[in-house]
Amino acid sequence: MNAASLMMGGVSALCAGGVGIMFLVAGVSKLREHDLFLGTLSSYRLLPAWSLEAVAWGLGVAEALVGLMLLSGVGQGVGGVVAAGLMVVFALAMGINVMRGRTDLSCGCTPGQKGETLSWSLVLRTLVCGVPALLPAVAGAAPSVSVQLEGVACGMALWVLWQALRVLPYMSLSDAAGERA
Repeated sequence: MNAASLMMGGVSALCAGGVGIMFLVAGVSKLREHDLFLGTLSSYRLLPAWSLEAVAWGLGVAEALVGLMLLSGVGQGVGGVVAAGLMVVFALAMGINVMRGRTDLSCGCTPGQKGETLSWSLVLRTLVCGVPALLPAVAGAAPSVSVQLEGVACGMALWVLWQALRVLPYMSLSDAAGERA
């Protein structure tokens, strides 16, 4: 295996880890907080009422399975394509509501956690997240098991760091002092 393919395999595994953990957490959250997600899905006003229950369960299961595919390396290419497709669908749903002026809605990304409200920057960020999701599908040959494990671990660590950086600016000094007491 040459250096270029080794590097591409590592980057592919890194992307699979980051996107995979994001989808696994989001999917499990949608299944655990089903009623909360159902309310968010309903508030988007894009689907007929009769379909909401099935779509809410279906999205949770699909996201969890995509996450598992990306993290395990089994069906990683398919998982990447489905993840990118879901990102496009989510961005369209958010974009339609932003165009309607309905920016006070929760993104619904991870029910049970403080979500972001809709904005064009969130729509763009969601679309941009589709790019690393596709990398495992277009990378070619799968990396070795050790490169896959290292890449996925690093991708998961990057996702955890991203989550921490999103939360830290919202903590006030009094919150931090109260936690130390």
